[in-house]
Amino acid sequence: MGTEKGIIYDGYPSAEEIRQANGWPEEERWEKGPVAVVECVQQIPCNPCEGACPFHAIQIGNPITNTPRVDTEKCVGCGMCVAACPGLAIFVVDKSLGNGLAAVSFPFEYVPLPQKGDQVDALSRAGEFVCKAEVIKVMNPERNDHTPVITLAVPKEYADQVRTMRRLRLPEKGEGFHKAEKDEILDDDVIVCRCEEITAGEIRKAIREYKATTVTEVKRRVRAGMGLCQGRTCGKIVARMIAEETGKPMSEILGSTDRPPVRPVSFGELAADKEESDDERDNV
Repeated sequence: MGTEKGIIYDGYPSAEEIRQANGWPEEERWEKGPVAVVECVQQIPCNPCEGACPFHAIQIGNPITNTPRVDTEKCVGCGMCVAACPGLAIFVVDKSLGNGLAAVSFPFEYVPLPQKGDQVDALSRAGEFVCKAEVIKVMNPERNDHTPVITLAVPKEYADQVRTMRRLRLPEKGEGFHKAEKDEILDDDVIVCRCEEITAGEIRKAIREYKATTVTEVKRRVRAGMGLCQGRTCGKIVARMIAEETGKPMSEILGSTDRPPVRPVSFGELAADKEESDDERDNV
């Protein structure tokens, strides 16, 4: 884990990022039983985990962009927060099983679901094989809103690494997702903007019917690029589609007007109409 670069470069958080942003249970706490481990390192406006905990063990506070922290003395490892996290970034780890084993619970939104007693491949944050594991619990109540929680028994030394499992049925060759070739035309039902769930067909409609010729014009018509990622995922694909439809070279396609990241401001702060003194205005 020492070679991890972090979420910006690897796509998943490093151990150091997690400890700095969310904290980490002390060694003595591990022996007392299950405890929630939050691995949410980005400062985004999100707090369902705070409200989901019946013991008020998860704290975000104000502003809402604070990263969550777990009060490990209040946490009993009930797992209510695991399915409540939209980012699937909360796990419950129990190192007190004995016999050299630990339990790791995680959200798992793939089908088919495993069954209790199944032997599966346990994977790391990076999706890499860590060890063989046994499924000891599958929880999928209605309150989880289609986010089942799977619990694996793994060797105790891997408890800090295992965070998911390999899918039970991977697509056969020719099925499922594939990397689009350079000149491949995307089917109309392919989702291009993941944040707003905008398809290639909707983007083509914006270009053909509304005469959109820039990425910003497409965004105004169908919201592609208006999600949390600000077009980082779909911007280049939209530009490529404009080039395909208009015959213009990519170099002439204007990108979107990006907005820099800002922090949310409460209504109370906006309503506080404080009179500025002459000195304050002069210093602006």
